[in-house]
Amino acid sequence: MPERVVTCRMTNRYGNQCTAEALDPNGEAVICARHAAEVMRTVAAAQAKAPEKRRS
Repeated sequence: MPERVVTCRMTNRYGNQCTAEALDPNGEAVICARHAAEVMRTVAAAQAKAPEKRRS
């Protein structure tokens, strides 16, 4: 019997859930590769905009 496929938990603005397979079905954030990449792009953009902290 095949294992159950766990899908991404992200939803669009209409409430439709993403149907892609989750990267880590047992992880805290159950998301697919596409949504994980989107998160990484958002984090990189935020870090680029943030001022550099100066070391004393």
